[in-house]
Amino acid sequence: MHFISPGGTPRYPTREEVRHDEAELAEAILHGVVGRPEQAFGNYFVGRRASCALGAAYDGMYLLPREAGGVRPVHLERLFDCLEYTLRSCPEGCKKRLTLASMILHLNDDHHWTRESIAQWVAPPPETKPEDKRPVAS
Repeated sequence: MHFISPGGTPRYPTREEVRHDEAELAEAILHGVVGRPEQAFGNYFVGRRASCALGAAYDGMYLLPREAGGVRPVHLERLFDCLEYTLRSCPEGCKKRLTLASMILHLNDDHHWTRESIAQWVAPPPETKPEDKRPVAS
């Protein structure tokens, strides 16, 4: 874990730190979608134009060769702690509770969610507070 307390001991990240990590992961997924517009299922990459959601995140972080068949994302958790340190329940209601990395693959491969929908689910927009909804005085 990359989070260290002022005393030098490992600690769990705060919710704000996790949300920041999730937002960066979602951005990487969306960035990777641009280079490979088709979605892959059961593989990280297929041919020159397809990737799954985690493959898109990897592609969004690194400059990969166009033909990336057989390439597997390695150590994405080093860039995004939330992949291994966050547990999520399946939003489809199938009662699975997995690490974020495994849940992303589950949504991609088993429920065929689009990569854009997965990115939106990983980092939904922040909720607005009631005071943020007040009309602006003119």
